[in-house]
Amino acid sequence: MNVYLTTAKRVFRYAYPVICSLFEQNADSEVYLYLVSENLEESDVRAERELAARYGGHIVILRFDEEMARGKIVSASDHWPLGTLGCYWLFHKLLPDDVDRILALESDAVVTGPLREFYDTDLTGYYAACPDAEHKPAAHRELMKRLNGDLLTFVVSVYDVQAIRRDFSLDQILETDRYVVREFGHSQQELTFGILFRDRIKFLPAADLCVEENSQSMAAMGIDYLMACEETCKALHFSSTAQKEKPWNPVYLMPGYAKWWRYAKESPYYQAYFEEQWKTYEKKRMETEALKKNITYKNVLLMTLTVYAVLMLAAGIGIMGTSKGFGAWQIFVWAAVTFGLLAASLAAAVAVRRAGIWMTGRKTAQGGKG
Repeated sequence: MNVYLTTAKRVFRYAYPVICSLFEQNADSEVYLYLVSENLEESDVRAERELAARYGGHIVILRFDEEMARGKIVSASDHWPLGTLGCYWLFHKLLPDDVDRILALESDAVVTGPLREFYDTDLTGYYAACPDAEHKPAAHRELMKRLNGDLLTFVVSVYDVQAIRRDFSLDQILETDRYVVREFGHSQQELTFGILFRDRIKFLPAADLCVEENSQSMAAMGIDYLMACEETCKALHFSSTAQKEKPWNPVYLMPGYAKWWRYAKESPYYQAYFEEQWKTYEKKRMETEALKKNITYKNVLLMTLTVYAVLMLAAGIGIMGTSKGFGAWQIFVWAAVTFGLLAASLAAAVAVRRAGIWMTGRKTAQGGKG
């Protein structure tokens, strides 16, 4: 069984649970795990190779040249290296010639059941098989309708490598990606291959294959359905939303996190998961404190200057209205009013700020009761 996974040295430790669970759950198959990476070295995968060997499996690093991809594809952000889209070169440049099909996983997942039956799906007349669109957000469905493609789910998908090599060139794949970039803003393999393989994707029940574990799925499907899927599906995918939540960075807890941590506990990176999480939390805490302090000072200053400007304008109009010109006594009065109103404005700003802090404290205390 040939399995594809993209990763990099910086995040490789987080792939251990999916690698461990893959070999454990598919011990009855000889698994070849192909790791596509721009910088992973043989010394980085020693623990993973020992793990694979215990189950009669193999790990092969496929080198991805980022320079080759630079200017050809567009990453969503600096957070995602170009190597995460190495699948564009997978069929034509990276895989050995004798690989006839490949099953794709993602590193932020955990395998919860055997994948052999899905891997052996009859692909006659199809380029790929994947979970159906049952779990796809409505926005994604509308997007694919506009792009005139099918709703491909990349994680836990299987591909007829020979048919794809035969019917599509690498240039065709990259040309479709350029269309996706124009319409969507950046490269995205689900969109590109969903367009290329339209009407030639075999869809299987999502509840039997994979479920996305994040706040968006929880809101759309509910915890009862989500937990029911955990009992039937073959993989859990911890795709993140804007909060960047993951099992190792729990912005909030999802039920499937426990299954990820079961394999995480067996890894040589177990301690590192906690240490990195603490660093991330501390960095975020310091940023929040700095932001709060900055906003506090800015609020006081802005409120002071705003109130002061309004009152000074009113005072100036009042003084001008009582005289055709400014004499010495008018200037003295205006200066006195100016400094008096400045002091009043500052006092008002501080009072409002303290009242806001007091109200926030009351709400927090009330929210914590019970």
